[in-house]
Amino acid sequence: MTFEMKIDPDEVNYVTVKFWGSDTTGEHSRLMLFMDGKQIGQRHLGEVDALDIAEDTERFPNRFFYKTLPLPQQMTRGKTKTDIAIEGQGPVWGYGYTFEKFQQQMTKPSRTIYRAYVQQNPFFTPAEEEPQGRETVFPIRSTPGAEVIDAVKKRVNREIGKLMQSKKVASMEGIRFLAYASLTSWTDAYHQKKVLNKVVRGVDHYAIQFRDDPEWVQKEWVGAGPVADAVRVLGRSVGIYLDHPVDGTESTRRELWTRMLAASRDWHIQHRRAYTNQTMIVDLNIYRCNKALQHVNLPRAWPEDKVVRLLYEAVGLEPWSGSLDAQGKSTWRLGKRYLQLTERGLTKELGYVGGYGEIVLGLTKAMYDATRPTLDAEGDPRIKAQLAKMARARAVFRVPASDNDGFRAMRLESVIGWRDWHYPGNVLYVQSPNGDGGPLDVACATKDSALIGICQQMLEDNQVFVAIERVIEQRGFEALTTLLRVPDNYESLLQFPSSSARLPMSSDRRDFVYFDPEIGVVAVKRGNDILFASLYWRSRYAINFLARVHFLTPTIERDATVRIGTLFTPSGLTYTMPDQTNEPFNRRYEKPYQDAGMRLGAAGETQPIAKVPSYVKDFKPGKENYHAGKGEFYLMQYGNYCIAMNCNRTRKFTFPIPDGFDGSRNLVDNTTADSSQHSVKPLETVVLYRE
Repeated sequence: MTFEMKIDPDEVNYVTVKFWGSDTTGEHSRLMLFMDGKQIGQRHLGEVDALDIAEDTERFPNRFFYKTLPLPQQMTRGKTKTDIAIEGQGPVWGYGYTFEKFQQQMTKPSRTIYRAYVQQNPFFTPAEEEPQGRETVFPIRSTPGAEVIDAVKKRVNREIGKLMQSKKVASMEGIRFLAYASLTSWTDAYHQKKVLNKVVRGVDHYAIQFRDDPEWVQKEWVGAGPVADAVRVLGRSVGIYLDHPVDGTESTRRELWTRMLAASRDWHIQHRRAYTNQTMIVDLNIYRCNKALQHVNLPRAWPEDKVVRLLYEAVGLEPWSGSLDAQGKSTWRLGKRYLQLTERGLTKELGYVGGYGEIVLGLTKAMYDATRPTLDAEGDPRIKAQLAKMARARAVFRVPASDNDGFRAMRLESVIGWRDWHYPGNVLYVQSPNGDGGPLDVACATKDSALIGICQQMLEDNQVFVAIERVIEQRGFEALTTLLRVPDNYESLLQFPSSSARLPMSSDRRDFVYFDPEIGVVAVKRGNDILFASLYWRSRYAINFLARVHFLTPTIERDATVRIGTLFTPSGLTYTMPDQTNEPFNRRYEKPYQDAGMRLGAAGETQPIAKVPSYVKDFKPGKENYHAGKGEFYLMQYGNYCIAMNCNRTRKFTFPIPDGFDGSRNLVDNTTADSSQHSVKPLETVVLYRE
């Protein structure tokens, strides 16, 4: 649809579209906004989002939500009217390895469009006469129940039977699953010699594969990590096999396994990844290979303090040293003070991330498990404490909602996530239930009272069993390995003392403000109103003066990308927005869109690059960098909120109190703004609220 709208020739103009939160589409179709024939925002993970990304899940049941996007000023300056268009498009699968899998055809109608507006205030207020939805109280699930635990055991034992009957070699994760199953008392594999034999034969297969193709351990981030973990967890049980020759070779297992494990470890430590979840995957499997070598060939294993340091770096306990160079020295390519996590326990990727940020809980739990001498022993205490800290930090980012069936639940905050494109986020309490871990894993491993209380809340909402059901339904041996822990974890949860802790955004919890200036994120609970903001917003290459805001009230949801004030130390360099309509970080599929006539409205916009530290040797304009687009001070006014965040570690900033905020209350410390200027200390945040 195309229509003409009035705009302001001098101010920033925002387009807001009204959607019904109970609409579902049956596919993840999208709506894109166009102005004068040019695309506003980028199709996938751009600094300005698509106008709508639909889901099979109701986004905001029984109520309307409003999506607000800014129009590029270079396109509106000097104009009083413009042509606006909204186009329906098919789903995007971010991991599509061909254009057809990435950009899929639209086969079903988009979400219904109710109204469209243009205004100069990013906080959209509908007219009083416009109908709105109603506050909804969601009922508690009555099913499923504890019978799900029996279903777990049946599924696991059925898959064990299939593996044992199959003449095919299992995948590496299948071998790992069998190893863990052989140590789990309720399974059919428990202490079975034939299971141990199958695991050993499976490791043989991959060791021979390495002998014939040494590069296979380089093709995946995990390398030989899964089979190494099978060897690690079985420990002495595999010792009697090591000096026997492997069928079809002239080598012993000790020789063949050593070559594979050492090669995987050594190659991956020279190719570590910078994003938190990615370096965790790589470093975990480096560690697993080295632990296996301690059982297979101790002289070839590195000292424990050398290799556990990689885990400390991955979970943000020590500065990330980067890969090893050809001389065996750390590159420190992000500097000698860069930590993978913030001091508050959130990941840097580059700003706040929803789904990917949850992955790290399962990975950190796996790191903790890898340091345990046996399955039921305590692991590394520093990693355990960090795991609990991370989980408590992420607990802030869960909001009251309904599950897919309309029952009371909590969901992950994903709207302000740098690497997220599913809105709303998944049902989530402590931990995502998937192959990386079960819903109770982290709480049971750490025994942290706050996390136990959140799991007890999940039990009260009867969301534990349905979460376990989702893992049962998943394919893959990673999910099966997760299921092995479920029965014992459930029994442990029932035995823990009652905890008063609950998720902070729950309706009966006190008001609070959470902020993390290292990644520019703010969360505010005031009564039943919830506001999330990412002030450092998808600015991968330069300062973009944009923030993403998600504001929820009992009756209205707002999702807005807004222009904000940003102070920074200029580098003297600039970045020019390319005419790239799809992913800003990848040109892999741009040509088909260009051939179809798509052009980006913001193309040619010049953005300043913040000063990048001198230790970053290979930086140049257009290269993604944590520092290039991050401000030192952010100031945003949105509705009745004025948020000022100081991201500098040493400098104090002062800002003028905006009109209408005289005498407003600082929700952080409950003080009153009683002068024309307000100061913000280093790494502090002020949230002013006017009644």
